[in-house]
Formats: sequence, structure tokens, C-alpha cells
Amino acid sequence: SSSSSSSSAVVATQTPILINATGTSKSKPVRNVSMLGITFRDTAPHFMMPHGTPSGGDWAVSRMAALFFENTENVVLEGNLLTSIDGNGVFFSGYTRGAVVSKNEMVSIGETAILQWGFTSGSPVPGMGYDARNGLQPRGTRVVQNLVHEVGLWTKQNSFYFQAQSFGNVIEGNIAFNGPRAGINFNDGLGGGNAVTKNVIFNFCRESSDHGPFNSWDRQVYVYDGDEDGEDGADGAGTVMKRNDTISFNWILANYHSSMAIDNDDGSCYYDTHDNVLINAAFGTAFGGYSLKSDFGGHSNYHHDNLDLFYSSGYQNSGQIDGHAIGYYDNYLYMASDGNYGNKQACKGQVGETIVGGNTVWSPTGNVTECGMPLSAYQKEGGDIGTISAPYPSDETVLKLARKVLRMDQKDDEKMMLR
Repeated sequence: SSSSSSSSAVVATQTPILINATGTSKSKPVRNVSMLGITFRDTAPHFMMPHGTPSGGDWAVSRMAALFFENTENVVLEGNLLTSIDGNGVFFSGYTRGAVVSKNEMVSIGETAILQWGFTSGSPVPGMGYDARNGLQPRGTRVVQNLVHEVGLWTKQNSFYFQAQSFGNVIEGNIAFNGPRAGINFNDGLGGGNAVTKNVIFNFCRESSDHGPFNSWDRQVYVYDGDEDGEDGADGAGTVMKRNDTISFNWILANYHSSMAIDNDDGSCYYDTHDNVLINAAFGTAFGGYSLKSDFGGHSNYHHDNLDLFYSSGYQNSGQIDGHAIGYYDNYLYMASDGNYGNKQACKGQVGETIVGGNTVWSPTGNVTECGMPLSAYQKEGGDIGTISAPYPSDETVLKLARKVLRMDQKDDEKMMLR
């Protein structure tokens, strides 16, 4: 045998945070930091570090990451590689304005790739409560054109993107895949005004169920100042009314153990979901779930101009008061079987009547019913005007519609620009 010894070494990482940019306060933030074209790697895990419960959702979060920012303005992360990060990737905490995360690749992330979590007041626990008028939340962050994959290697309640007590953000043009739970998670409904647009999301919920590639909760009421610059209105009273969150022009595949593509869960409200291709392909089932979900008081969610493929039905209603109904209209729906294309629908003349109309519903024979009667009979009573039903179309027809919905052709792109 050889007497020579190996010169290799085993190195154990001990540092969970590579960059910590923390300003003194909201009035004395760190400003104008840019990190461009850098490789960040090999941080230590922190799943045994102290965690907090950000808001009314299911998550517990450790407020740390490889790149951590708090009390900052105009931070730019562009063209970087984050890899073999055993904890969180990027974290915007507390007061954050003007942050941009663009054109980065994040791969082999132990927990969540990108997180935002603010501070509120109004409870005995510092930094928590119903009142967001202090402005100590990430607002107006842009997460654009990133490639994120292989997330959640160690913990399973995680995502490509997570936000809690944060609003007015744009998640656009990202490609994200391969994770154990939701791809995007909104932990609460504070503020609204978020845009999730032009993303490609697939291969999530690989290790869990009862969820979708996009998940939201809205179990908790917040008061906020009503604008994005953190300044109170003239009387300082604020508002509890969130602005619409928009989900548009995304291609989302709800495969593995996903129950649906857009899971607006537990009171989620004020969502405008349009011009998406939403495909349900859960493991072991040919069809499943609802394309529009409303439960536990969820209301004022509008689902229109989407291509919904391989669903048990188009929508689920949970019962709303007048003026806060859900809407499912002008969609293309490829449905599992003949029968009702809505679940728990509030029929014509009932309180919170479900807004329906102009849909194209495909089923095995085109025999679609609504409110206990054939579609044609319900329409004679004045309901669901403009909806048509038909047997399943050809694959070629579906593919052409997908391109049309996502404005993939040049002429369609020009039309979108003119909108």
C-alpha cells in the first residue's frame, strides 16, 4: 500500500450571512448599494436558529439570509450566482424601498431563495400587530428575470419567493422550478398592489400537498397608510382596504402534489387573475382542483381571460355578500366531466351572486349544467350570458389558444402594448 497521505480537506461552513447591510433606522438607511456579477456560495444552515411567525399565514421564518438587508433604499442585486446556500438566499427586512433583484441565478438553496418581511405594531410583541402605518415594510421591490431552482433542500415550508407584511411588489419574468411547497407565497393581504406577471413556474409541491405553485392567505386585517412612500395621510387614520393583487400572463404547471395552480386560500381577497395558462397535472390524477378558489370568506377575486386546463371545475365559491362576489368570466375551461362547471355557486337572485359569463367550457360531451339545470335553461333565466359548452377540442386548438392568451405571437404582443 502507498504510504502517501491525502492532501484533501473537509471544510464545514459556519457562516449563515455573507453580506449584512443594515441601516440605523428608516430615517438613516443604507442607500444605493449594488452587487453585480458576484458568486455567493457555501453558507451554513440556520433552520435551528430563532424563528418568528411573520403574520397570519402558516410560515415560521428565521430573519437571516446569505444576503441580508434592513433599513435600505435602492439596493440592486443583478447578474449574481447564489449556490449551495444552506439557509435563505436574499432577505429584505423592515424598511425597504426601491430594491431590485434581477437576472440572478439561485440554485441549491436550503430554504427560501428570496424573502421580504416587514415590521408592524399594535400588539404586545415588538414588531408585530395589526398596524403597518409605521412604514417599516418592504414596499415596491422588483424581482425580475431571475432563474431559481432546487430550493428547499433542508426545510420544506419554503418558496422561490415569499412575502409577509410587504406590498406593492413586482414579481416578473422569472423562471422557477423544483421545490417542495409553493413557488410563490403571500403570507397575508397587507396593502396589496402586487403584480405577479410573465413568470414560468413548475415542479413545485414535490414534497407536500394541499397547496399550489402560487399560494396566498389573508387571515388577518391590517391598517396601513395607503401609499407606497410610507407617509400617513392627512389625518393619519390609514385604511384597511387592500388594493388588487394582479396575477397575469403567467404559465403555471400545477404538477406533483399541487391541488391547483392558484391557491387563494383562507380569506384571500381582491385578486385580479387574468391572461394566464394554468395547467393542473397533479400526480396520480388526470384532473383536479379548481382554477379559482374561494374559501373561508375569500371574496372579490376575479378570474378572467385565462386558459384553465384539466380541472374538476372552474371555480369554488365560499359565499359572499352583495358587492363582494367572486367572478369567473371570459375563460377557456377544459373540465374533467360533464355537469356543473362551478362548485357552490351563488345562483341568480341569491345573495352574493357569482359573476359568470362569456366562458368556453369543454367537457367530454359538452353537456354542462349550472345551478341544477342545463346551461341553456339557466341562460334562459338570465344567468351566465355568453357562456358556451362543447366537447373537448383538438390539441392543436388548445396550443393555439395558449399562445393567444400569453400574447406569444408578434401581432398579439403589439396588441398588448396598445392596451
